[in-house]
Amino acid sequence: MKKLFIIGAGGFGREVLTLAIESYGYQREWMIAGFLDSRKEILNEFSAGYESLPYPAPASEQTRTRYAMNHGVVGDPLTYEVQSDDLFVCALGDPVQRKKYTENILRQGGQFIRLVHELAAPSAHSSIAPGCILAPHATLSPNARLGHFVTVSNFTAIAHDVRVGDWTSIGAHCMVAGNARIGEGVQIHPGSIITAKAVIGDGVVVAAGSVVFGKIPAGITVMGNPAKRFCWG
Repeated sequence: MKKLFIIGAGGFGREVLTLAIESYGYQREWMIAGFLDSRKEILNEFSAGYESLPYPAPASEQTRTRYAMNHGVVGDPLTYEVQSDDLFVCALGDPVQRKKYTENILRQGGQFIRLVHELAAPSAHSSIAPGCILAPHATLSPNARLGHFVTVSNFTAIAHDVRVGDWTSIGAHCMVAGNARIGEGVQIHPGSIITAKAVIGDGVVVAAGSVVFGKIPAGITVMGNPAKRFCWG
């Protein structure tokens, strides 16, 4: 069985750990080998054994063992040497950081999986490139296409014929309507709506709760309804 390494052991990394445990490939195609992170001490406060973890309701021994936070930082993604039985998923929300910390692995030919939660609902006629993450209740309609290393968070809907560029992150509870075009390295924060046929340029940041109409030029931050250019300070 192959070994899955999670790049990034921060908050999103811990979310992705649970997502991985609840995905189709877990203990069928791969086991979780741990995290790759340059911050060796980042998980110190989360290193408790399963017997000391709190649960909101009684849980079986099997369940408690399954979700134990006992996967440590086992290497640095900037220096890790890829082995033949390794697989990877990148759990960094910032597209710039995602590129930086996957570069060494990609240069060595490392294989990134498509991590799809068992409660996600991608259409059989959609396209998901390697490196993508689909969280619980994310939906992907027919002829929607996700580029490499796209993250789609909980309860987000990607409608028919949408195109999403590489390295883009789409937050929870977003709606991307039909035929929208989203560029590379875009960050769409939670609760946003991308209307039908909207076009978002590369590197755009869409603030939480925004509603995007029409065409947004590359490299700017937009906010509001309708979403307009916003500058901090």
